[in-house]
Amino acid sequence: MDAFVASRLPAATTSSTPQHAATAATHLRQSPLRQGGTASLTAGVLLALCSARGAGRPNHPRAARRRAEKVVRHMCHRNCHGGEHLSPERKRELEAICEKIATPGKGITATDEGPGTIGDRFEKVGVENTEEHRRIYRQMLYETPGINNYLSAAILDPETMYQKDDEGVPFPEALEKRGIIPGVKPHLKVYELPGTKDTVMQGLDSLAVRCREYKAAGAKFAKWRSPLQISRFGPTKMAIEANMNDLARYALICQDEGLVPIVEPDIVMKGDHDLETAVAVNVEVQATLYKAMLDHGVYMEGTILKTNLVNPGLSCDHDYSVEEIAVANMMVLRRVMPTAIRGVNFLSGGQSLEGAAARLNALNKVKKRLGRMPWNISFSWSWALQAPLLNICKGQGGKIPLKEMSELYLQELAIASAAAQGTYQEGFPPDVIREDEKKDAEAKKDEPKKEEEKKEEPKKDAEAKKEEPKKEEEKKEEPKKDAEAKKEEPKKEEEKKEEPKKDAEAKKEEPKKEDEKKKEPKKDAEAKKEEKKEEPKKDAEAKKDEPKKEEEKKEEPKKDAEAKKEEPKKEEKKEEPKKDAEAKKEEPKKEEKKEEPKKDAETQKEGVPA
Repeated sequence: MDAFVASRLPAATTSSTPQHAATAATHLRQSPLRQGGTASLTAGVLLALCSARGAGRPNHPRAARRRAEKVVRHMCHRNCHGGEHLSPERKRELEAICEKIATPGKGITATDEGPGTIGDRFEKVGVENTEEHRRIYRQMLYETPGINNYLSAAILDPETMYQKDDEGVPFPEALEKRGIIPGVKPHLKVYELPGTKDTVMQGLDSLAVRCREYKAAGAKFAKWRSPLQISRFGPTKMAIEANMNDLARYALICQDEGLVPIVEPDIVMKGDHDLETAVAVNVEVQATLYKAMLDHGVYMEGTILKTNLVNPGLSCDHDYSVEEIAVANMMVLRRVMPTAIRGVNFLSGGQSLEGAAARLNALNKVKKRLGRMPWNISFSWSWALQAPLLNICKGQGGKIPLKEMSELYLQELAIASAAAQGTYQEGFPPDVIREDEKKDAEAKKDEPKKEEEKKEEPKKDAEAKKEEPKKEEEKKEEPKKDAEAKKEEPKKEEEKKEEPKKDAEAKKEEPKKEDEKKKEPKKDAEAKKEEKKEEPKKDAEAKKDEPKKEEEKKEEPKKDAEAKKEEPKKEEKKEEPKKDAEAKKEEPKKEEKKEEPKKDAETQKEGVPA
């Protein structure tokens, strides 16, 4: 036991403080709990580990402490608490799929009936049970225009996982293109427990391998059904625990392989039990289920619940209203269902479309009224949707009227969606939304733009007519341009003919250019020699000029003083042009004064008599 305790301690503890292992073993031997059973032994080991961790606390890093705590959890049989074994990326992937499945107003179409089950249904309506008939029927369920307005997911039988539509596209891929998540039914057959009337579902042994194959084929989730029946002595506690533990193991394996597990405890409606008994049994079954899932370490946020509606038995002699049934269902959910689970999808359980829709609608109304319920509550129906479709095949001579079935199927999904939102009114079928109608709505939005474009068309036509004369003139001028271009063609031809001559001349000049290039280095060398010879002369001249520059610097203050003295004279010179202009103006006046005496003498002469 000492060696076992030492092997379970964190690496940091055993390597840095060897005495921890001995301390843990001592505590284990001295503990009074060691004398008890398995529980006491586990408690003793826990005490020893805690003591060993405390002895080295001053130098114990946080990472080592966390590893020690994980060891304690492992010792206490919580091997993968809360999906500890899953990577963060895997957890996000699982949660994203759950979020899409739990889209409000959308549900799941359950088409996972095996070839035998669907064959019995075909036989009752006169359709031969062939693989091709099953394929085209499922194709109608997956590719009816408009179903993606009502469906978030579809459960496929393993046979259907590998079938293709008429275009050669695998059904999982075709569903994903329409925004519908494909899933698969991985369980095998129901097995009756010997000595009882209780059953379990087979298929856990090879489940991991099958899940891996289904995921590679395009599946994003899986669904496992565990049916139970209420009777005078059942279901027994052993049957409940066996089935719920199987569901927990299935969920754990699915998440490890990357599939979201839909867990389906199904208490069938057979029997004469009343509603109160149904509530009690459903609480026990679901409580056992969630306990088993938590004990197995299932990541609860990455799961979906599919379960039966809490109903009285079909042979019950008391009638209950849909309101009473809705309250009973909400009672069970509020008592045991974890808030970590995002959604619950109720199966129809043999109910008609009208009966299942009325109960689901009442359930969502009670949810809105009571509040404090975080789950999306929707449908995952098979029989309620498919029974009316198969009835259309009666009297058709073995043919499958896909067009009529497609139209009815879309109307049924509209009813189911309304019930999932609590807006369904019996006798008033909701409007059906088709993909074509969406396109029409978009077209209606575009109509105002088109009308404006139509209004602008006359303006564009008028502008085009105005521009027509210009275009005609341009056309008339084109012949002239062509004629000019033709006239210039002989010149271009002559230029082309002269090009060889120019090329020949250029080739003749090339040797001269090469000679010049060869001479250039010599010229550069001579120029450099001359520059070197002239440099001493320039330096000598520069030295001779230095005294003159110093004298000029000394005389600069004198020149500045003289310039300041001459500034008034310059101003006078500026005024001289003004005086000259005034003098020129006065010259005519002076000349007039000179002429005045002459004029007076003449007047006097004229005034003397002859």
